[in-house]
Amino acid sequence: MLKLRKFIKNDMPIVKKESILLSAHRKFNLLLSDLVLSSKIEPFLERMVDMVESFLPGSKVSILTLNQQQGTLHTGIKNNLPDFYNEAVNGIKIGKNVGSCGAAAFLNKTIIASNINEHPNWQPFLAITQKANLHSCWSVPYTDSSSNVLGTFAIYHNEPKSPSEIEEEIVNVAALIISVAYEKLILEEQLRFSATHDELTKLHNRTYLNEVATKFISLCLRKNLKSSLLFIDLDKFKLVNDNLGHKVGDDLLVLVSEVISQQVRHCDIASRFGGDEFIIVMENTHTRDGTQVANRLHDAIMAKVPSDILNLGFGVSIGVATSTDENQSLDQLIQKADQAMYHAKQHRLGVYSDTSL
Repeated sequence: MLKLRKFIKNDMPIVKKESILLSAHRKFNLLLSDLVLSSKIEPFLERMVDMVESFLPGSKVSILTLNQQQGTLHTGIKNNLPDFYNEAVNGIKIGKNVGSCGAAAFLNKTIIASNINEHPNWQPFLAITQKANLHSCWSVPYTDSSSNVLGTFAIYHNEPKSPSEIEEEIVNVAALIISVAYEKLILEEQLRFSATHDELTKLHNRTYLNEVATKFISLCLRKNLKSSLLFIDLDKFKLVNDNLGHKVGDDLLVLVSEVISQQVRHCDIASRFGGDEFIIVMENTHTRDGTQVANRLHDAIMAKVPSDILNLGFGVSIGVATSTDENQSLDQLIQKADQAMYHAKQHRLGVYSDTSL
């Protein structure tokens, strides 16, 4: 468990220092224990805000998250700062001279502004900080295990104030625990994604298809709606691996998957069925609609494939099957679409529907 160092200062009795640090130690450890069982991060972070403010009387805690792609900080966790101030901070671009949090996130180091009114980073923002009656800000970046900044943990006061060693220790430990909380959240999201998605293509995997598509098709039938299934196979894919290497083959699978993702609707189920085979299940479609989608998808994939792969005889074969009174299960639709796909492959048709079999 986390342990807080015991600092000794002349202006505070040792017993009182030990009491504060011991209390903080126990509460932080309790919070960490709760984190193990917590399924949502927001209530956990709100408790962190309340806990730190109880240890640092007169403080106002802010936890911001960093959008790493855009380089912007965002609010979201409930705090006791004025709403207008939170709205002004939300989406602010980070930079080495942007307040305390913007600089802390940009430089990945603690930024202490003991007096906001005199600190150079805060001069462009004095109108809003004075309106909010904020006069000091200590900001600590929290990171993942690779030291990538995830956001900032900041302490505001209504008066100029420098942190004592105890206050600095409490803030640093709080930032560390927030790092642990977000790292846990990221890992859990990765595990959930891995359980339902193919690692290479990022499409849904076969397990997800079997579980969700089966229920989906049954629901469509109960509501008297048609559903179409597209079975996609890449022709001469083995030649790509043998002649150009498996890295090129993997890149081709990713390219095809990206085209599929662009062409299907959000409500459709797109999956990697295995190897170079893909399956798409579409709701509320008729045979003609499924065939139209298959033709559009076929042309979009072929248009994206590099010429050195096309020169190997590479192609795409797609079989289309539509739910009927006789074809009411996922396995039956896959079998019919598979047969249609092989017919398309044998006759170099690109796309073929089960209604023509």
